[in-house]
Amino acid sequence: MKAIKYLIVGLLTTAVSAPVMAQAEDHSAVIDQITKVIKSQGPDVAAEVKNVVKANKKNADVLTAIGRAYLQAKDLVNAKKYAEMAIARNKNYGPAYVVLGDIEVLNDNAGDASSWFQNAIHFDPTNPEGYVRYAETNQKASITNAINTLEDLRKQVPTYPVDAMIGDLYQTAGNLDKAIEAYSKIGRDKLEASQLVNLAMDYYLKGDFNKSLDFSTFGNQKFQRNAALNRISFWDYTNLKDYDNAIKYAERLYNASDSAKITSKDHLHYGYAYLGKEDMANAIQMFQKAIDEGEEYPDDRLDAMKNMATAYQKNGDIENAVAVYDKYLKTKPEITAADMGSLATMWQNHAKTLEGDAKKEAQLKADAVWGEIAEKFPSVAHVAYNNRARIAVSLDPESTEGRAKPFYEKVVELLANKTDRAANENKYLVDAYHYLGAYYTIIANDKAQGDLYWNKILEINPDHKQAQIALGLIQPE
Repeated sequence: MKAIKYLIVGLLTTAVSAPVMAQAEDHSAVIDQITKVIKSQGPDVAAEVKNVVKANKKNADVLTAIGRAYLQAKDLVNAKKYAEMAIARNKNYGPAYVVLGDIEVLNDNAGDASSWFQNAIHFDPTNPEGYVRYAETNQKASITNAINTLEDLRKQVPTYPVDAMIGDLYQTAGNLDKAIEAYSKIGRDKLEASQLVNLAMDYYLKGDFNKSLDFSTFGNQKFQRNAALNRISFWDYTNLKDYDNAIKYAERLYNASDSAKITSKDHLHYGYAYLGKEDMANAIQMFQKAIDEGEEYPDDRLDAMKNMATAYQKNGDIENAVAVYDKYLKTKPEITAADMGSLATMWQNHAKTLEGDAKKEAQLKADAVWGEIAEKFPSVAHVAYNNRARIAVSLDPESTEGRAKPFYEKVVELLANKTDRAANENKYLVDAYHYLGAYYTIIANDKAQGDLYWNKILEINPDHKQAQIALGLIQPE
């Protein structure tokens, strides 16, 4: 049979293209029935196929359909047999060549597959199948060649939605901008559900949630039970902080979509929406689901843990908040200063809700975390010491104990001689000088030492009023 195939390929340069011969009858009922028979893999398949072939031995469409059904059943021998039989009956019937090409695709032989698709194009030039399958098969090797083939299809069949197909090719190639450009040439009412999904997701991935929502909600009206479109609208509304609509579309995804496979990322977004609505109980529940079902997606699990801790904290449950956040820190492959800073901030925020010894205990726990940050992350040690100093000021508001003094002195030690200080580092340094200037001037009664710090402030910010007042340069207002 290979000789026959290559003979046909050779005819590409010599044969005259002819249109598909019209079938005298509509054989769709016969095709549907025999396709079901072959798919069933029953004991009488061969006999039933034989009877259909005997009655339709001149009908290339029926023979090709038998070949296609066998192909779908992964019976490549019979698939090839009946496709070649169809070509023997009508050499201009393109779908038969496509079946032979698809057999080679399954055999992982793109070169021979392409040859058969080219035959389909040559002998049946107004049938889109050959063009489409050639483009799909060759898009990885050369997307330009694939698109040129589709442009040839446009010339033969001007009504075929070539731009949609080009959009699909660019979508598969991961070229979002080109995919959007191609899809946008078509009225959105003419796009299939999958193409509306592609467009909406492309804009989502580009961070344009409003544009993404425009296409997904349009699709929601036409394809109300489409899981992908419901999901994208749900995620878009969540990112746009429209939490009521986010929950509305979450419910559509979870409860009113066909073949919806709910993922840990869906649970995560559901948690975001509930968190945004201050519904902490439901937020915690959804984040827990994301953790339980997201073993294959470690980043989602980490995100869920972090947000779950936030939900617990906002719910006033600091013990569970810290327990979950501790699990987050132990699970995360690489802990950053910001990760630990969030834990310290969690304790500081909790302290704001307390009074007396409970408040002091929470502040000291925050202080301990900042101390650990200063040791583990030298590049941000000045930030950690600044926060320790602020906590110390809160614990010693009159500065009579000088609890903040050693921390502000550390800030000075780390930043005073740094020649390339950033603006925020100057602010930390001014804060430290300010405290030390006030401490020595008022608490230690050492004006000379205090003046050294006030003057250092003016070296950074000549307009600093409190330093000017302390040095007697201006009078208090």
